[in-house]
Amino acid sequence: MKKILVICHDIPSMTVGATLPIYHLIKNLSNNYELSLICFDSNKYSIQELEPYLKNIHSIKIPQYLSIKDQLLYTLKNMITLDNIHTRSFLNYYYHKDMSNLIKTNVEDYDILITDMPMAFYTRNIEHNKIIYAFDAVGDYNYKMYEKAATLPSKIYWYLNYFKINRYEKAYDKFDSCIVVNDKDKKLLQRKLNVEITVVANGVDTNYFKNQNKDETKKLVFLGDMSTPPNNDAVKYFVEEIYPLILKRHDIKLYIVGRNPSNYIKSLSNDNIIVTGEVEDVRDYLGLNSIFVTPMISGTGIKNKILEAMSMELAVVSTSTGISGIDAVKNKEYLLADNPMTFAENVCELIEDDNLQSTIGENSRKMVIDKYSWIKASKKIDEIIKTIIND
Repeated sequence: MKKILVICHDIPSMTVGATLPIYHLIKNLSNNYELSLICFDSNKYSIQELEPYLKNIHSIKIPQYLSIKDQLLYTLKNMITLDNIHTRSFLNYYYHKDMSNLIKTNVEDYDILITDMPMAFYTRNIEHNKIIYAFDAVGDYNYKMYEKAATLPSKIYWYLNYFKINRYEKAYDKFDSCIVVNDKDKKLLQRKLNVEITVVANGVDTNYFKNQNKDETKKLVFLGDMSTPPNNDAVKYFVEEIYPLILKRHDIKLYIVGRNPSNYIKSLSNDNIIVTGEVEDVRDYLGLNSIFVTPMISGTGIKNKILEAMSMELAVVSTSTGISGIDAVKNKEYLLADNPMTFAENVCELIEDDNLQSTIGENSRKMVIDKYSWIKASKKIDEIIKTIIND
């Protein structure tokens, strides 16, 4: 049996978008390969669910800081070494000399390496079969944030991020293959890379995300990590420009569900807007009477939260940015709205028409089952692995 070493920036979890694909990759490839994992451990997630699928697990504890100042101090403390200067670009929170040594001492025992984007610099100069699971074109996202930044400090911050990550992404050319989650990100990376880039769309565990309950009253739900700029931008856009139009016609509550709400998000809490923070099970907020809103105006990649909501048979109203990368049919499997008036009108139509809401929800679940399973995604990755190993 061939051996794969998976390298991840944290313990893979099915509750975190950044590690969700790695989590399912491990579960679905374990029947055909002997898998081992090397990762950091932020003490937030349990490895217990993945233990049956892994031959070996090596992890290094890493603190998680909510303060940018503390993150910067930790980063500087760990990165000022000759090894770091030689192997990677400037300022990386995930640099740790012990991790570098751990990977180097284990790599020869495996037929191929699969690493996520934050950990790519550890293996880019290692001569070995290797795949970079990049997910998104992050450099392009940072440049767009730089363009829209309103203040000089924020413009400097986002441009430095763009400069760093743009340089970092060029290292993907040292891998045998690069995986992204949609065609848009593939085209963006192809402008500067020569590596073979393959689109492997994210999937959904449709047995887990299956609706078992119906809300007593209708509500609006926005779901995501509430510390990220794209989600804050989306909520601000919705609350300031769309929600007031809806409230003129309907008294309906908005639930903002997700970990790490920013101070801005917390400040929105009132009788109509419920900010939950981190919840034990997001499915509790995705009952069949919920209307799922994704007013995204920035960000990259496939929005796992939309696929999960669709799997739960929820009617989704989304911007083009939100639905990007998801092969769904508008007006059948979701409603599209790229301006406040249209967005509000679509939401109100779903509030007023129970049949439309249930029909779109049913269609969207059928679409997810047909197109977005983790088993299909893993089979596509398996084909890439076999091509590299057999060459």
